[in-house]
Amino acid sequence: MADASLPEGSTLAALDLGSNSFHLVLARKIKGELSLLKRLGEKVQLAAGLDERGYLSEEAQQRGLECLERMAPFIQGLEENQVRAVGTNALRAARNSGEFITRAQELLGTSIEVIAGREEARLIYAGVVHTSPKFDQKRLVIDIGGGSTEFIAGEGGEPRLLESLHMGCVSYTQQFFGDGNFSEQNYQKARLAALSELLHIQKSFLAHGWERVQGSSGTLKTLSLVVGKGEFAPLTPKNLHELEKELFKTKSTRGWVRFGMREDRAKVIAAGLAITSAFFEALQLQEMHYAEGALREGLLYELAGTGTDQDIRDRTVGSLMERFQVDQQQSDLVCQAALKGLDQVARAWGLSHPSWSNKLRWAAQLHEIGLNVAHTQYHKHGAYLLTYADLAGFTRQQQQILAVLVRAHRRKFPANEFKSFAPEYQLKLQRLARLLRLAVLLHHSRPDSPLLDFTLELDNSQSKETMYLRFPQGWLENQPLLMNDLQQEAKWLNNVGFELVYE
Repeated sequence: MADASLPEGSTLAALDLGSNSFHLVLARKIKGELSLLKRLGEKVQLAAGLDERGYLSEEAQQRGLECLERMAPFIQGLEENQVRAVGTNALRAARNSGEFITRAQELLGTSIEVIAGREEARLIYAGVVHTSPKFDQKRLVIDIGGGSTEFIAGEGGEPRLLESLHMGCVSYTQQFFGDGNFSEQNYQKARLAALSELLHIQKSFLAHGWERVQGSSGTLKTLSLVVGKGEFAPLTPKNLHELEKELFKTKSTRGWVRFGMREDRAKVIAAGLAITSAFFEALQLQEMHYAEGALREGLLYELAGTGTDQDIRDRTVGSLMERFQVDQQQSDLVCQAALKGLDQVARAWGLSHPSWSNKLRWAAQLHEIGLNVAHTQYHKHGAYLLTYADLAGFTRQQQQILAVLVRAHRRKFPANEFKSFAPEYQLKLQRLARLLRLAVLLHHSRPDSPLLDFTLELDNSQSKETMYLRFPQGWLENQPLLMNDLQQEAKWLNNVGFELVYE
């Protein structure tokens, strides 16, 4: 995610590793707007490679890696804050997604984040809003992907309801049309399954209402072209019904290729039509217009700092603090001390990039979130909440990072909790955790003002990484409770290979 503003003329890249297709979009930032440079898209059908146990087959992984190999040259030379690559439903579902992501990251030379369904929905809405004419009233945006369908009801630029349902054109094709038989019976089974899924969101979305309905991505683009005989046309219950009748009569979708449908979409468009027909009925839609923007455009605009993700993540943290009644004053004191410590060691510890200070700041603000659940082991309750909550603007990995920092901020240092991260991340996150622990410890008595009169020095020449904590001469001698806390902290850190020296 963008953690610092990008200079004028910067090239940006957004890579969407979808369940059906992979898409890469390149753009240049010019006078605050984005100028499109290139679009690349390939049908990969990653979701088709998920077996019954939820494992991604080697064949599917190879399809994805071969596609990424062709896309990789277009992002070479770009900095970390100029590229964002995300995985969606298939990689959320795959039990071995980490294996594929590791191979893909080595090939691309950039990190890949797996985003939650509601975060995917939020980014889709941002992509549609930024690429559509200004519209301040209520709108509904729907995006059918390979493994999931996202529904977003919003007003102006703000999404209000975000949902991601487990129904997509690839997964439904496998489930209902796996034998290639596009019979009316198979179609109605798919449609009923979609209607059943839609029951979960029907009431809340109908209550919200909308004045405009927009559909994004390949399935709804294709259906719009087919009903318009090669030109984009709005979808309506009537023309969807006409497509259904044609499908039942011919038992084939091949004839739609002449209207602009790609050959490789012929196998999955019947499932897409069934899903579309179902949500038209469940949500009582009368007309839907195709929108050019989607997930990848949402990624691009957030990279560019338009509507920025930084603001979104800060708003999310603020909302969590309010919802769980976090002590604002205490979190501010801990945050100030943690960042003061980071300023002194950032360069030596490889934590100079703004993304590290953001992680530490958010963890400091949320470190007491678990107190709202129970005082006993509240650090564990906080970690659980941050792991499983839907946090707008945060990827799954970012949530895991916040969770482990909050988990590690008190009591024994949980070194094993960091082993789930890539080796190059583990030590850096442990260093952030030590800074957070120190900041919490310095404010154990919950003072009225921050304790910032301290210095940190490092010594990495010994077998144990050593941190020297120094206060003004003679001050610590008059702080028996803090002295006791520091003694215990030194023991806990020593047990996991770190040394704390204080004076």
